[in-house]
Amino acid sequence: MVTITNSKLDALRAEIDRLDAELLSVLEKRVAIVGDIAAAKKDDGNPLAFRPGREATILRKILSAHSSKLPDTVVAAIWRELISAVGWMQRPYSVSITAPDKSVGYWDLARFHFGSATPMKLHQLPTVVLREVYENPATLGVLPWLTRERDTWWTHLAQGGENVPRILAALPFLDNPSGEFEDLNSLVIGRAEPEPSGDDVTLMVLATREEVSRARLNENLIKAGLKGYCADSRLPDGGEGDWLHLIEMPEFVAKTDPRLVDLGKISGDGFIKAVILGAYAVPIK
Repeated sequence: MVTITNSKLDALRAEIDRLDAELLSVLEKRVAIVGDIAAAKKDDGNPLAFRPGREATILRKILSAHSSKLPDTVVAAIWRELISAVGWMQRPYSVSITAPDKSVGYWDLARFHFGSATPMKLHQLPTVVLREVYENPATLGVLPWLTRERDTWWTHLAQGGENVPRILAALPFLDNPSGEFEDLNSLVIGRAEPEPSGDDVTLMVLATREEVSRARLNENLIKAGLKGYCADSRLPDGGEGDWLHLIEMPEFVAKTDPRLVDLGKISGDGFIKAVILGAYAVPIK
């Protein structure tokens, strides 16, 4: 039997083999550099290597630059897997997920973002996730968002302080055209300081002694030079205590921003404090 070979096909396959070897070599060099970074950061006191602001900047740049026929979700998945794996190599961490319903969907949402090798646990109640993040600085928490009637967990972060978890990221960071994560928006919290990505949303709590209308709160924000609006107002559990007002601002606002001092002065005697809950990079649509 005479075997007929397709020299062009053989050449293309050989080129793929060559590129695979090149990709592996580049990947190994990248991992080696990450090892050097981990050694340099060994004594910086930060329990997490999770850098959501930088990660968002990298992904935006990659998705803007790539021109292949691969869907954005595939390219993002490749880089998310790589970013998560090397971050875990620097400082191992785990993820606790709240899934009041649609458990598989919330799990898949977190797995897509944090990669296949990151240890994860699933809990029904957000209070359990909050407790794990409070107790272990190497734990990140994923909590449901945009379901206003159930989103009371943010009130637990309103006390502020050095050891209180901060909001660090929003999931999903990239819309999935398949609708796999539809209506499963979540926020990531952890024992770290949020960082800007260039396009961010900051969440803040204003504590007041008495009830204040949302219109008044929005007006005070404008007077202080802050963009944003009041998204929710609640009394603590039991109906007694100070009012807590959740403010969403479409910019990165640090806890040392002088406009927060101005806001307190403008708000008058009923104002108690402003607490930055954290910030997240605006997801890619």
